[in-house]
Amino acid sequence: MEYQPERDIPKCVETIKSLSPTAIVAWVRDNRTEKDGLGTKHQTDVTPQSVSMWFKRHPAIYQALERKLESELVTPETVSEDLFQNGFFDKLPCVEKWMNAMSAKGAKPKAIHNFVWGLKRICLGILPRTPEQKKAKLPHEHIEGWGIKHPARLTLDDCLKFHAELSKRNLRTHRYRLVIRNFLKSRNIEGWDTISGALENSGMYAHLYSPPEKVRAMFAWLKRVNAEAHDCAYFSFKTACRLTATLEADAKYVDKEQQTITVFEKASLHGEKRKQVKLLPTDLWELLQPRIERGGKLFNITNEELNGLLRACYREVIPELADEIPMPFHFWRHQFAQHGLRATAWNYGLVASLGHWTVETLERNYGRMDRQTALEQGRKFLPSL
Repeated sequence: MEYQPERDIPKCVETIKSLSPTAIVAWVRDNRTEKDGLGTKHQTDVTPQSVSMWFKRHPAIYQALERKLESELVTPETVSEDLFQNGFFDKLPCVEKWMNAMSAKGAKPKAIHNFVWGLKRICLGILPRTPEQKKAKLPHEHIEGWGIKHPARLTLDDCLKFHAELSKRNLRTHRYRLVIRNFLKSRNIEGWDTISGALENSGMYAHLYSPPEKVRAMFAWLKRVNAEAHDCAYFSFKTACRLTATLEADAKYVDKEQQTITVFEKASLHGEKRKQVKLLPTDLWELLQPRIERGGKLFNITNEELNGLLRACYREVIPELADEIPMPFHFWRHQFAQHGLRATAWNYGLVASLGHWTVETLERNYGRMDRQTALEQGRKFLPSL
């Protein structure tokens, strides 16, 4: 039979269960012929390089064959909960390739970790908990009849069903839709683009917003109980600093002329600390003056003592939210973002720059500007254009 690569290369891969150009060449030479100028048949003279180039010209076919081979290697014996333990999941070819692709596009290690974590949840059919379930400390719910799905066999229909289960329970879907869309796209599975990655309006942490009167009450409680805890929390509320940067804030990094302080935020996965310059507004500057003049670290309190006092404060002043705050000190970074957005009429660019976020992160975590606010702000600036 005369060699036709469009027909024979896919047939060869399905026969020998390999995408190796060298193995494909061996099969073609043994099973296909070609005619010379005189019409005489000879063994096909094909090279591994020509097979590789054919795959490059037909990436969709290559990916489809790759998916099929990987799926065929999955047996009932290889699909168990052990697959999701001790780093085995990350080493699966389809997952490792996906992670490498995200890394090559500049994704941060933490973002890649969160995407892989989300894919695990989808494969296991584990649904996120509602706020009420979290408060009651109930276990995660599993989709009935879902079982365990190997990522190499995950289909568009599986992903649509997972999304439907989230929607049925009024659970937030944005994070999982991004994971699904990204993973299916990496596998070149048809229909991946039908899954939208659009943000929900409310924002992941929008419910943690505490109005000004509650914020004042919390600071009054802290000031009465422990001035050190009060000043730490107020520093974070006014600068958006995380816990590590706050407890390590040092007077030697204060620029008195600019009224700023340079802090060092802990990086993800043991990377180098990130150097950030923070503005010190007048009220905070005045509060910190004795500490700045004293020199050395600005705050003298342990992580444990600080978080313990904050938890007590939340139980006393905002009991309706107390159980929704997993990281007590980080709560003040949330407040900086939410109060900052409202104070600037939802100027995402400014707040993102001051707090060292991206605009997308702010929108995802705290919601987008509502339509009424947009109209009101438009009336103010449009006449000046």
